[in-house]
Amino acid sequence: MNGTITHYMGKSYTGQGVKNFYKEIIQEAKRVYFFKGPTTYRLSEILKEIGYAAIRRGKNMEWFYDPLHEEVVEGIYIIDTKTLYLQTDAVDPSYYGAGHEWVPYYNAYKENRLKDIGPLIRDKQIANDVWLTKGLLSLSRAKVIHDDWEQLIQPAINWDGINALLEELKKKDIGNIQLQKNAKVTHRLMGSLTPYGAKDTLSSISKNLKSRLYIKGLPGSGKSSFMKKFGEEAKTHGLDVRFIWCGLDANSVDGIVVPELQLCLVDATSPHVYEPEREGDEIVDFFPYIDQTLLDEEAIAKVHEAYSNEMEIAQNYLSTYAAESKVIRTLYDSAIDEEEWSALHDKMIETLG
Repeated sequence: MNGTITHYMGKSYTGQGVKNFYKEIIQEAKRVYFFKGPTTYRLSEILKEIGYAAIRRGKNMEWFYDPLHEEVVEGIYIIDTKTLYLQTDAVDPSYYGAGHEWVPYYNAYKENRLKDIGPLIRDKQIANDVWLTKGLLSLSRAKVIHDDWEQLIQPAINWDGINALLEELKKKDIGNIQLQKNAKVTHRLMGSLTPYGAKDTLSSISKNLKSRLYIKGLPGSGKSSFMKKFGEEAKTHGLDVRFIWCGLDANSVDGIVVPELQLCLVDATSPHVYEPEREGDEIVDFFPYIDQTLLDEEAIAKVHEAYSNEMEIAQNYLSTYAAESKVIRTLYDSAIDEEEWSALHDKMIETLG
């Protein structure tokens, strides 16, 4: 019987910078292989081959994607063996001899070719870093505008009503369950801004869950806090909780998953609009607790427009950054020594046992 794959974003580009949860996933893992070498598309192929081989062995796993490069995998976590294969410059091994292992692949490149293309790559990388910086600054400005948007809406919120809705949901879905164990809490990313707009992997994350609760509200109506409080309550009952963090605001959650309840609770408003489409899907509606007669529609429209414009600028910068990064990766891949690369591939497949 084949295993399963759940897809997540490996990192996200937010108003607070580039965010990932690899440090937390490393803590979950018993063994971690850290790939170190030039940025490349070809390593994604090796990671996928490891994944496909593990699937054929009936292993369940998580794949983590680079949001700026479509279908590029930067990490694979085999849940059954708690083994993580990871390509990132954001974290380094810390437990040598205790499950953490370097996998350098610098020698899989032709030295003469690297010398030829090296100056061009250096110049392109220096220039490209400017586009990333501009993109992140634009996202930071968008975050400030979004905060202003929320401030315009919050006076119209009936917080007592939303708190009562939360208590009702806790009672219905958690009730008197009390598991005799410590709850396990994990963190993942579902979405990010990409060259094609905001994208997420909810369909993969929720495909095996029986219940999907979609929160409908407005910015600033407390959707993230609502989900966090539900998750904290589930923890007190011994239920494992996975917090799915927002791909645009590093301090906000877009969803939570409670595996033992076969349930997820997600923000289903723009830019990730979801509607019920199967049995077990429900709407958690905040709108009855928002007095829209108290909203300054003209001010909100202006802020909304400013936010959309700033997000479009950020997307354009990140699109340019991604396009130039593609050129750099392709240049490095042109220097690969196929014999050495094949040996690296075979060596990593052997780690599956």
